[in-house]
Amino acid sequence: MDMVWNIFFMFGGVAAMMLGMKVMGGALEQVAGKGMKKLLGKVTSNRFAGVGVGLAVTSIIQSSTATTVMLVGFVNIGLMTLAQATNVIMGANIGTTVTAHIVSLSGVGNIDIGAIAAMIGCIGILMAMLIKNEKVVNIGNILAGLGLIFVGLEFISTYATQIMFIGGDKTQPHVWVQTIFQGEHFPLLLILIGIVLTALVHSSSTITSLMVVLASIGVLSFENALFLALGSNIGTCITSILSSAGTHVNAKRTAIVHLLFNTFGCLLFIAPLWIWKNQVSGLFASMSNDVGQQIAIFHTLFNVVTTLILMPFTTYVVKLACLIVPEKTLNDEEEKYRFQFIDERLLKTPPIAAGNTKKEIVRMGELAKANINNSVGMLLNESIDNTDKIRENENIINRLNKNITAYLTKLMGLDLSDEDDKKVGSYYHVVSDIERVGDYAENIMEYAHRLREEDLSMSEEAKEELKKLTDNFNTLYDYAITAFDDRNLTVLEKVEEVEEIIDDMSAELEKRHIERVKNGTCSASLGSIFLQTVSNLERVSDHMTNVAFSIKQYRHGKESAIKV
Repeated sequence: MDMVWNIFFMFGGVAAMMLGMKVMGGALEQVAGKGMKKLLGKVTSNRFAGVGVGLAVTSIIQSSTATTVMLVGFVNIGLMTLAQATNVIMGANIGTTVTAHIVSLSGVGNIDIGAIAAMIGCIGILMAMLIKNEKVVNIGNILAGLGLIFVGLEFISTYATQIMFIGGDKTQPHVWVQTIFQGEHFPLLLILIGIVLTALVHSSSTITSLMVVLASIGVLSFENALFLALGSNIGTCITSILSSAGTHVNAKRTAIVHLLFNTFGCLLFIAPLWIWKNQVSGLFASMSNDVGQQIAIFHTLFNVVTTLILMPFTTYVVKLACLIVPEKTLNDEEEKYRFQFIDERLLKTPPIAAGNTKKEIVRMGELAKANINNSVGMLLNESIDNTDKIRENENIINRLNKNITAYLTKLMGLDLSDEDDKKVGSYYHVVSDIERVGDYAENIMEYAHRLREEDLSMSEEAKEELKKLTDNFNTLYDYAITAFDDRNLTVLEKVEEVEEIIDDMSAELEKRHIERVKNGTCSASLGSIFLQTVSNLERVSDHMTNVAFSIKQYRHGKESAIKV
């Protein structure tokens, strides 16, 4: 039974290490969320800039797989071109090697770095539990995650030694250990094993870290570890390929580019590592006495060298991906209703998902504004019929309302910063307000239909009044979206001023029109349509005012006054 318990403890160590990576990466992402958005926003066609951004982002979130899945999402919604994503992928592969170097520190010098890290982890947990400041909590979680990684490594090292060496004596490995881990195997078999293991755990960082630990305690030979590492670089592409299912053609190509890049790199290294394996072992032994550190160094060199070799051929890699995944255009129906700025894959990076959700809401607002102007246009000019366009936009608005609300619900369930949490919470109200604007546009369209069915026509005076009221609505809308999109509190004063003008104008127009009805210059039926239109435009302005003032929920922690 001792062997069984040892196996349980070793896998518990693997679980603790993986949890530590997740906790540390998540907390780093919270701390650097805004910085990540800025970095990704600076991705240009410059190859070196793209590589640098990929390296930085992946160093933060500790996963090239997560970065690539995020890139698939970006390309799918058109925020990044395939060529730009390719450069970032190359940098991401370098950034993911940071984890292996952290793990290899446990074998440095006479100081027990693992024990120090474990103590730092304990301090981090206390910080996160006792201090309520969000930044301190995130820093505490980073330290706690780091501590968990090293506690997991200690468990793996201790119990793997008990399992794989006779009596725990590192000079007497079991025969099966010598055969499986230290024997000379055909490189393609080792590469295949690396691919399968990494595909199963969805993390090359985890597999590489395990190799570092096993090599450090003398279980895994350096030569075998090299080919396993090559396989792990291919295996990590599986997740991004799976995540690209159901996406646009360029998003699928992004996942294929990742696979091509890592496969080409693997092919470049197989022959030299196999033919000159003794010289390679000697070279890395001269760099460090610790085998674990040698593997970490190789992992980094592999990705750096592959990047340098393939960077001049990025265009050809992209063209090959385009040949593998041929063009497929969406039909008009699919194109109209799909998200343009958000994607399920962005949920892996909540700060970016929250920022892009705002863009989708602004797009929804533009459709609502267009419908108001289209419907009023039908009232002011009997020869214009915008019915089909209004109904099409309304269908899109309703679909966006449903889908954005569902997306926000998923986003709220993730680990958000306090500001993002309030921001996402306020978006529910904003989406609802914009959806109501669309409903009022439909009402005004129906009034236009009534005019035509009853063969009625507004006076030039009434038309001019409605035109001025609509112009004021457009001004209010522009101010409201500027406030919402730019989080600009100074614009709120202008929103209030224009809203007050609209309220006063609406009251005055109602008063004038009632007088026209009394004087007999306007029929009761026509007067009803005019008054309802004015009332609808006034309510639409109230909803847009709510949209503007929603930013106070997370800018100053104040509740916004929902009027309607």
